[in-house]
This record gives sequence, structure tokens and C-alpha cells, in this order.
Amino acid sequence: MAKKNYFLQIFFIFLSLFSLFKLYDNSAGHDAWQYGEWLINYQYGFVRRGLVGEIIFLFSNLLENNIQIAFLIMISSVCILYYYFSYQLLKQIKFNFIHYFILFSPLFYFFFVVISKVGVKKEILLYLFYIIYLLNLSSKNYNLSNNWKYFLTYFLLLFNHEVAFFYLPYLILPLLFVIKKNNLRNFIFQIFFLGAGSLLIIIILYYNKGSLEHTLSICRSLESYAPMKCDWWGPIYALSNDLFVNNENVPNLFFYLTGDFNTNISFAFYIFYSFIPIIIFLNFSYINFENLTINKNIFLYLCILTFLFSLPLFHMTEDWSRWFSIHIHLISFFIFYLYKNKLIHNNKSPKFIKIDDFLLGKKFKNYFMIILFIFATAFHHHHFFFKGVKLEFTYYKIFKKIENSF
Repeated sequence: MAKKNYFLQIFFIFLSLFSLFKLYDNSAGHDAWQYGEWLINYQYGFVRRGLVGEIIFLFSNLLENNIQIAFLIMISSVCILYYYFSYQLLKQIKFNFIHYFILFSPLFYFFFVVISKVGVKKEILLYLFYIIYLLNLSSKNYNLSNNWKYFLTYFLLLFNHEVAFFYLPYLILPLLFVIKKNNLRNFIFQIFFLGAGSLLIIIILYYNKGSLEHTLSICRSLESYAPMKCDWWGPIYALSNDLFVNNENVPNLFFYLTGDFNTNISFAFYIFYSFIPIIIFLNFSYINFENLTINKNIFLYLCILTFLFSLPLFHMTEDWSRWFSIHIHLISFFIFYLYKNKLIHNNKSPKFIKIDDFLLGKKFKNYFMIILFIFATAFHHHHFFFKGVKLEFTYYKIFKKIENSF
């Protein structure tokens, strides 16, 4: 067992406190996006993305109808649980420089810290679910029948936000490392049930995507706790729009073809930069497939399919950094799951050992942590992608804000 990692404890405590501050700030300011997204409810009837908002609305009845307090209690609890289970997933891993690099990917834990307008989004429930799911797969008492309760929970996540559907293959990937040949028939049946059930729910959500009446009724139901610009801006207003029209009521089909050269290059660089830790991991790690039901080629094809499965998201919506961030989160959790269960190994080449000893040695480790922090926070790119969005240096942007305040 790895020694207690005090860095991880401090790391997740910092993120927890920052998240709680962010939630308070967003709720106090009635932010249209970061606060309003959570408050979509069923007060005009069933509608996509309304499950959690309805629970918050009902919970507020116990708090003298104070929706703001209900929101803070519920989502703060989700954040604390998320970081607690993140620590549970990572705490037994003996960290090397690759693990630290992954932690500090700009699109991983620091994504909502650096990109101020991202905030605590609904996908945090997907992350929490996935970590608990991976911990269950790591249990000594795990058996295939345990999957049913997690698949049913995943169905509920689709009512929170349909984006979870486009990351469904991440539920299948870790199962490939635990199934035995004599369980293949049950495994295939479970995957069919998961896919068919998810598709059915997505169809139901599509036909209940919302209307202007939903927007107006939800805003009225929230009364004085409604987010700013509730009936003409933000996620609640988006319920009244066609799926291929943005919040400014402008058609956004094939919006990505309108980007200029600088927009495309800067975004491509930002994504590549964020995936550098994963590239380093792939360069120094390997999986032993000898005792597994699958072989290397099948696993590789499924990994490619996992990304291709999410491509419709990039066609329909502009939040490209957000969608890549979800990939980074789920990939990273999956990688840590493999390390935790000793299903993946570093090649321990002289080059790897030399780099690891240098970066994590007593003389350089503190400097390495500073470099990683700068790596994670150096660039700022909005969570959306379309023409004119710029990649900026975070510290220069902060400096200019300070300069302009005087």
C-alpha cells in the first residue's frame, strides 16, 4: 500500500473550498448559467434536464421555499462527495511524475478553476457516479450482477443532462478488465440493455426538449430566486430554442466551419496542450493482455469508438472545451482505476526512472509542483468554440484586469 499522500489531501481540500466559494458566489449573483442550469424543474411538466432542479425545488419546501439555500446545500454536498471519492480512488496509488502530470491537465480538476465561466456544471454528477462505479469494480466482492444498479443509476443521470449519453462507452471499457469468458453472454446482454435503455431515454428526452411555456413557467416557479435574465438568457431560456439554434436565436448548424485560421489553430493547440499528460502516459505505460478476455487490438478499437461516440456533441453544440474536459476527466479516472488495480504498468526503463527520480527527488519536487501549477493555469480558453474566440495567457489577462482597475 502506498504511503499516505498529504499532497492529495491538501489538493482536494483546496478544490473543495474553491468549489464551495464558487457555488456561493454564483448563487448570490443568481448567475444565469452556473446557477440557473441546476434549477430547470418540472413545474410545467416533464422536460429534459429537469430532474435535479425538481429535487432542489421540492427540497426547498423544507426550507421555507428558499431555493437558493436548497441549491447550496445539495450541490455543495455533491462537490464534497466528488472530491472525497476522488481521493478514495487515488489514495492507494504510489504516485510517479505521470500521475502528477495527469492531475494538473488544464482540462481536468483545474478546468473550472481557470475558466471562471465554467463553474460547477451538471457533469459533476457523471464524474461522481463514474468514480463510485470504478470503486465498485475494484471491490473484492464484485460480481457482474452488481452492474444492474449502476446501469439504472446511469439512466437517471440522463434525466439530469443528456450529455451523459455521449460518454456511455466509458462504462463498458473498465468492464473489459473484469469479465471472464464464462460471463460473456451475461455481459453482452447487460451491454445491450444499457445501450437500448439509454437510447430509449434519449428519444423520450428529444420529444420533451422544452418550449417557451416551460421557460416562462420555470422562471415564475423560482420567483425571487430565479437566475438573472431567466426568460431570455441561459440554460432555462435554451429550453425554448430549437436544438440547432443558440441562445442568441442564431442557427448554429456547422458553426465550426466558420472559424478563422487563428481560432482553429489556437483551439487545436489548447486541446493538444491539455492532452500532453495523457500522451506522456501512453509513452511510458503498457497493459498486459495475457490474462484478459480481450486483446490489444480490440481494446484499441473500443477506445477509438469511445471518442467517435461523442462526435455528435461537437456537431450540435459549441461547448467544445467542456466536451473535451469530460473526456479528460473520464479517461483520467479510468487510468487511475487501472493503476489502482495494477492492471497497467510503467515500463520502468532507465529513461523513466531517471526522469521520475529527478522530478520527484527532494531537491526538485517543490519546483516540479510549481511548474505543474503553471502548466495547468497558463492558458485561458473559453469553454465554447466558434469564430473569434481567442486563446489567452491567464497571467497576462489577470495583470490587465488589475491594471485596468486602477
